[in-house]
Amino acid sequence: MNKKLLFFVLALTTSGALAHEIARDGNVGGLLHIEPDDAPVVGKPNAFYFEVNQKGGKPILLAQCSCSLQVYAGSARQGARPLSTPKLAQAKGELTGSLNFPRPGAYTLVLAGQPKAGATFGKFSLSWVVRADVAGTGGGMDMNH
Repeated sequence: MNKKLLFFVLALTTSGALAHEIARDGNVGGLLHIEPDDAPVVGKPNAFYFEVNQKGGKPILLAQCSCSLQVYAGSARQGARPLSTPKLAQAKGELTGSLNFPRPGAYTLVLAGQPKAGATFGKFSLSWVVRADVAGTGGGMDMNH
């Protein structure tokens, strides 16, 4: 079995959260946190926040970044349309918002950013695989990038 397929199968079957894994692209890294306890619940709003920093630990803020979040059911295949594109807000040094997963299963979250004039980081795309479940049945987060 090839490594990418094996990873995807493991991501779909993992029930515990591998939370607070860092995704990296170029000189940008980010952590994703989803409430409650990095185990998203189906059919309810799940607050999320990203800690996104450029190399050296300097936070990336919306004032410096044209950032977007796309949520895909399953994997984010080229040409696939996102299930949703939640609005991002700024709270302190974090990008925040709310996600609502319609049914149990794996979802891929892709946070992409383009630097605005004067920013010192490059274009980036960070992705995570999360598993949403019915309340109390598990769920969790895996990192992929």
